[in-house]
Amino acid sequence: MKKLAIFAVILATALTLASAKKAKKVDPYDDKKMHPTDRAGLDKWLGTNRYDVLDELGIYIKPIVGKIKVKKGNFIYRRGTDVAGFRIYYDTSAYTVEMAEETRKICCDAIDKYCDDFENKRLDKRAKFDKTRRVYGSAPGYEEYGVVVTMMNYKAKPTFYFGYGFVDGSPFFVIYVPKSKNLALEGRSSTDTPNLESIAQNYYFTRAQAQKLKEFICEENISLFHDKEAEKNRDINEAAVEDEYSEASGEIPDKKKKEKKAKKSEPVGEAYDDGEEDLTERDDYTEIKK
Repeated sequence: MKKLAIFAVILATALTLASAKKAKKVDPYDDKKMHPTDRAGLDKWLGTNRYDVLDELGIYIKPIVGKIKVKKGNFIYRRGTDVAGFRIYYDTSAYTVEMAEETRKICCDAIDKYCDDFENKRLDKRAKFDKTRRVYGSAPGYEEYGVVVTMMNYKAKPTFYFGYGFVDGSPFFVIYVPKSKNLALEGRSSTDTPNLESIAQNYYFTRAQAQKLKEFICEENISLFHDKEAEKNRDINEAAVEDEYSEASGEIPDKKKKEKKAKKSEPVGEAYDDGEEDLTERDDYTEIKK
């Protein structure tokens, strides 16, 4: 009976450890995944060549000071990963808004809900913006930022919130990104550089712009990029394997043998030579006031 009890405790402990290991979350933005070490030294130092910069898109932003305005950005795909999103200037800095597979799915579902609420007139003009910009859910995100796109050496892992908001009577799909800690400075002395945390961002999309974002980040589209990258790497590896070469012979060629023989017969001391952005048109409830 005692042995049975000991066995039961051991089994329970093993199951608990296995369950804990299974429950441990994998970081979708692991540093090794987002920052591979096989890039050229200059690219690594400048923070460039991390992703493919693709089609142009238009997004409305709400700067810290001033009214909402449209800015041009680009879709981006981080090569060899499931991460995609967009890059744009927000106020005085360049930002990437990047989403791994699960976050992309949540964002696409949020856009579908927004479009359904739009068409069925369920969007509430009187609701507080801080509530409506979170109404469609949230998911872990990733950002890189810097003063210019060629030196985006700061990074953050904020939570992305999805919802909507009204501007001058017009409803927009909204991605809200709260300010976040600068992870690039982890482990450094606080006196090295200022914290330079990311700023809070509100990205506004018309219905057409939101649909364009969804078409790009949906799994069907991003999987094509991923498959193409995998195919390219396969071709490179196969080419390397098929590259034939012959082992050098240990024998001295006849010519060299003769030269060697001639060298021995020459007088000592004598020298000899041994040779060799249309922005999509808005389709809102009402036009933004000029």
